[in-house]
Amino acid sequence: MGRGHWPLFTTCLSASRKKSAHGDMQPKEPSEIAILNSHKVHIVRDDPSENLRKFKRRKLLVETKKKLSAWTILVALLGIVLMVVHTELMWYSKCEWFPYLFLVKCSISISTVILIILIIAFHFKEIQIFMNDNSLQDWRIAVNAKNFGWILLEVVVCAIHPFPYELQCVEGQGNNSEEQTLEFLSEADIFLSILMFLRVYLLPRTVLLYSRVLGDTSYRTIGSLNKIKFQYKFVMKVLMNTCPGKVLLILSISLWIVSSWVLSVCERKNNVPTGNMTSALWLIPITFLTIGYGDMVPNTVCGKLVCLSTGVMGVGCTALIVAVAAQKLEFTRAEKHVHTFMMDIRYMKQIKCAAANVLGEAWLLHRHTKKGDKAKTRQHQRNLFRAIHEFRHRRISHKNLKDQMNTMVDISKMQMIMYDMDLNVSSSHRELEKRIDQLDKKLDDISRLIITTIESSQLSH
Repeated sequence: MGRGHWPLFTTCLSASRKKSAHGDMQPKEPSEIAILNSHKVHIVRDDPSENLRKFKRRKLLVETKKKLSAWTILVALLGIVLMVVHTELMWYSKCEWFPYLFLVKCSISISTVILIILIIAFHFKEIQIFMNDNSLQDWRIAVNAKNFGWILLEVVVCAIHPFPYELQCVEGQGNNSEEQTLEFLSEADIFLSILMFLRVYLLPRTVLLYSRVLGDTSYRTIGSLNKIKFQYKFVMKVLMNTCPGKVLLILSISLWIVSSWVLSVCERKNNVPTGNMTSALWLIPITFLTIGYGDMVPNTVCGKLVCLSTGVMGVGCTALIVAVAAQKLEFTRAEKHVHTFMMDIRYMKQIKCAAANVLGEAWLLHRHTKKGDKAKTRQHQRNLFRAIHEFRHRRISHKNLKDQMNTMVDISKMQMIMYDMDLNVSSSHRELEKRIDQLDKKLDDISRLIITTIESSQLSH
């Protein structure tokens, strides 16, 4: 939640002062601003020292916010790792390991509590930054229902985890009737464990806060002048433009691994081939790439939903890969100019050769026609038609190349034409203004001469 979503309830009223006759020559005092705060008006002097203090405090708050964001994603990933370890150990463990598994589950709950505290502290720092930027004294002015709802939604999402409610070991029948193993996770625990991957939404926030886009002052200044919001979408667009291959590779491999593990957990209790991690690692990429050999299929509702979502994400990633590949294979502007220039020279040579062939065949046809050699005449007629066809074909190819070159320079040429037209219009406008001024002066002179003539005629009479 960026600062752009906070409503501004600050009322600014410029203070009135008496101005003397020499007020412009006297040094100005710091301006006063009236701030409406809890039905009371507080006067704040906007002096340089106060602005410097606010700037330093804001810088300190932003650094604290970045550290909180880093700790938040670390604790969230720690909880996910503990959940994965607990789930895998539950499949292979016996009742003797129950206390250790219960401690792991309690550690997941403890990390979740710490994560919620860090999220609340992060949003508290956001509120403090907003209050510092807008000179607010009451935090309730900086919080509305929408912001409170987003904070509550984040807390609910991050609070989802398998709760440690088992107080004793629940045994399940293993492959051997004499071997008693722990019962695997219940449907509710599997569902809560899978939903813990929703905590990954914290990763784009950390990437945004630690990106060079947000840390570069010149970048932010130019962006604010062009009304660009520095949010997750903008950072993702920057990454996709700078290093699209790395982003798509990391995204695809991460989706494959996470989806394969989730599919194996969903299918594990039914003792089917897709419950094995290696089989799931084969099924998920095949589904992701929309190939679908049909040798393996999911059997549970959870597994079918995972494969369906994997196919949808695979279609999107495939479209992105095609777009990136097309962009990489496209010529740059300089490469286009070099290629078209060399092709232009090549086509001109071919046109000259084709024209020379037409002239040569026409001369040979004329010579053999005079000799009366009909066989040679028919042969050179066919050669002449072939040479004319080749000449026309080369001319058409050269014309198409010229059209492509024109489309390349159309934008720059249009820009230059518009710039020249603007200069001509402005210069003609200035010339017109000068001529109008000269006409005004001449009209004034003529009117004075007429008045003088009339007055002299009246005096003579």
